[in-house]
Amino acid sequence: MSFYNLFAGAGFSRDFLFRVTSVNVGNTGLGKSAALFARAASFPGRTIEDKPISYFGVEYHMGGRAIYEAAGGYEIEFFADANIGTRLALEFASRAVFDNGKAGQGFDIDPLGSISMQVLNEGGGGGPTLTLEGASIRSIGPIQYLIGEGTGEIVTFTSTFAFQSFKSIVL
Repeated sequence: MSFYNLFAGAGFSRDFLFRVTSVNVGNTGLGKSAALFARAASFPGRTIEDKPISYFGVEYHMGGRAIYEAAGGYEIEFFADANIGTRLALEFASRAVFDNGKAGQGFDIDPLGSISMQVLNEGGGGGPTLTLEGASIRSIGPIQYLIGEGTGEIVTFTSTFAFQSFKSIVL
């Protein structure tokens, strides 16, 4: 059977067949509304750490802890809505983690914080879902305006999140 016959009818995933379905961090109330403005995100990687163990002169390779790529710096690029509501809500979430002048404010890990995404099929229908668990915000990038020479392009900004693990659900 040829390589191309293996994928007959299934096709390949495309760079636009992915969507953020909800962003729930820092009690912002963003939920699904922020997901509508997500421009780009990635399906993060997962690695099982190798733990070599020697037993009677034979080396065995056992699975260790799970390492989630980008767990400390997961980026989502957002379109800026006209009233910058999404960005302001993310700033609120950021201040819940740490607010200048309010020592002890916020808690770094929100066990209920989550970011959910879905891989889409070529028809735009739903496929497997992915939920980043224990998500919290780390940074909010600037919005770059070109006041004197702007052309009317929609502006974007990037926010960085941390998460503890992720769960995939295959439909």
